[in-house]
Amino acid sequence: MNTRLVPATPVILTVVVADSPFTRLQGFSRSELAATREEVAAKRRRLIPNFVELFRWEAICPHLPLKLPTPCMPGMPSPPPWKGRLCRSFYQWLPPEETTRAELIGLDEFDLMLRLFDFTPWRPYFALRFSSQLGPPPFDPLSLGLSLYLAVYQDWGWNRLHQELSSPDRGPGYCRRFGFDPADIPAASTFRMALQQTQPDWFAACQTSLAQGLMAYALMPTCSTFPGDVPEQGVSLSTDCQMVASRSHQNCCHQTPACSLPAAKRPCPAKEAGKEGCACDRDACREHCRFATPRDPDAAYVYYYPEDLEIPNFL
Repeated sequence: MNTRLVPATPVILTVVVADSPFTRLQGFSRSELAATREEVAAKRRRLIPNFVELFRWEAICPHLPLKLPTPCMPGMPSPPPWKGRLCRSFYQWLPPEETTRAELIGLDEFDLMLRLFDFTPWRPYFALRFSSQLGPPPFDPLSLGLSLYLAVYQDWGWNRLHQELSSPDRGPGYCRRFGFDPADIPAASTFRMALQQTQPDWFAACQTSLAQGLMAYALMPTCSTFPGDVPEQGVSLSTDCQMVASRSHQNCCHQTPACSLPAAKRPCPAKEAGKEGCACDRDACREHCRFATPRDPDAAYVYYYPEDLEIPNFL
């Protein structure tokens, strides 16, 4: 068993990118967006004048790795910094090798993410499951955490994950990216134990971290991208879906407070917009309605982008 010192890792709460090249991406005007609405997304992106120029692999590589903040669970304090210790594995971001176009196209989303983002700031977060710095050298918690994500992405069980990491074909590549020694790969029971000590909400916080990283690079807009629009005319965006606990279950995006009026006075904005609506033909409906949010006026909701709003990305 070989051990390596995994150095101290600070907690990074926010990411600020002042020189992101993606801020120069030219967006469609409203008229251009309407005119290209029937085009498939791949063809529509090519109509953006500088899209190919900005998102060529050769243009992206000098800006790698993309930065990420340390995940934090809502309502919980930030994780303490990783103090550094000897471990049986050591995740480090590795610069992408010379990659042909065919090889790049052959990468799935997970493999591409490993090449684009440096996940080092996630180490303090996954280290939360360590209750002590004592005991024999463990595996780097970030190596285990990224392995768990691979298993979830591929829908693999723990035995299959161990087999894939041990595979002479695919294993060396994953071990290199995760920081494992190919001669010292965690057993299926190790992965199982790591997941049992990792709360489900922790994975959602990692997804939030990815979204925050994309926002920092202007790859996920937080305000209107139409030319001439002021920031106040932007879009509402949240990274944790419904932000507070609520009794309501929002299944209709057309609801208004009038949906909770008595049946005789109750309009249906969905039907008025030519969409499918609820029958909602009795006074008792408003007491049990799963569609109208006014049942819980204190709830905070997220309003998602309309289907025809193109969000540029390179994944």
